[in-house]
Amino acid sequence: MRASGSPSLSSSLSSPLSPPPAGATSRALAAVLGAGLALAACGSDDGASEASVGATDGVNGSSDSPSGVPGAPGVSGAGLVEDVPVGGACASQVAADTFTAAVCSCEDTRVAGYLRTTSFRSRPLPPGAPDAAVGSVGVDRDYVTAGYADVSGSFIVAGGRDVAFGGYLKAGEDVRVNPALDVAGLVEVGRDAFLKSDARVFGKVDIGRDLYLEPGSDISGIAVVDVGGQRRSETVQVDPPCACAPEQIIDVAALVDAARDDNDDAAAGLEPGDLNTVVGIGAEATLPGGRYYLQQLGGVGSLTLHVTADTALFVEDDLIATGLFRIELAPGAELDVFVRDNLVVTGAAVFGDPERPSATRIYVGGTGDVAIAGASAFVGNLYAPQANILVGGVGQVRGSLFGKNIIAAGFLDLGYDASVHDAGEECPPLEPGDIPRIR
Repeated sequence: MRASGSPSLSSSLSSPLSPPPAGATSRALAAVLGAGLALAACGSDDGASEASVGATDGVNGSSDSPSGVPGAPGVSGAGLVEDVPVGGACASQVAADTFTAAVCSCEDTRVAGYLRTTSFRSRPLPPGAPDAAVGSVGVDRDYVTAGYADVSGSFIVAGGRDVAFGGYLKAGEDVRVNPALDVAGLVEVGRDAFLKSDARVFGKVDIGRDLYLEPGSDISGIAVVDVGGQRRSETVQVDPPCACAPEQIIDVAALVDAARDDNDDAAAGLEPGDLNTVVGIGAEATLPGGRYYLQQLGGVGSLTLHVTADTALFVEDDLIATGLFRIELAPGAELDVFVRDNLVVTGAAVFGDPERPSATRIYVGGTGDVAIAGASAFVGNLYAPQANILVGGVGQVRGSLFGKNIIAAGFLDLGYDASVHDAGEECPPLEPGDIPRIR
């Protein structure tokens, strides 16, 4: 993605968090930051003041450029951002390698009601590119439910605990399960079924292509079994589907550490502590493309971040979305957020465009629980392999979830944007060592 032009800088404002004078029609929440970051909140009809971070100027990936990462594209001129570098790769390449399924859990996925995944594309598939997975579900350990699952892609469970569906199991692609299955209703598989253990079905089994059964295993119960291809007896191997081994987990802390000294903060007039604690209503900030390092992001009240071009935020501590926290993406802009510690969502948080969930990616390095999807849908692709992701009520997600455990108290409905799997057109292939991993 490319964005051109440099946003204008706002004028100087009063000091941060100072109380407003009596009768004032607006109040400032932050002073000008160096070359021009300003953060303001307004409570009058005059409209809220807005903060702006100036675009970087003419760095061209040179050795003194904060974005000049060897082997990765960076800032290509004043206000022209190719694809933000992360480690030795493009941000979009990291996303394509990470968010390959609608749901991935390193341990368990527990859904009290139903799980449904659908898929769509927010942008056309690049010419000649292979189509991506379409809303698959991968569980490295156990899947626990009292309801049913309707998955547009593949459904893979590698654990040993039997899975009992109170309704039905549907998968648009493959079903590959290690534990025994109990289904009171319909089993419908669009392609192949791989069963390591017995399946007890009271209803109908419809398999589009081949059925692979571990020797000694079978489908029993009161069921009509219709196999479109062949029924095969052979060893079935169900490997953990998610990249959760220590050598596979992204080391978010290492990426944040690297960004502490390798960022565009100075060129934009941004100080790392400027968005630590935002207090008030109507606070806004505008970020053009680049790499920005922050100590913390969030506060009490409301904060809107306007992202005008491809941007990466590296947060040293927590991202705290209390009150109303909103990220608004300009057309074509993408955002990657790397949070060293925890993502804390306690209010109405909007992390991007529901029509383009592939454009927002959030990587969390902490171990604290992440609670999402309250009254409104969660937008974005969330990577938190060492944290539990908790979904309350009727959980609607536009994007994908990758967590240690994924726990839904009610229903979990995910719309997977397969465009997240399309790498940037100018990005080189992701190579081993480009992204630090936990060893």
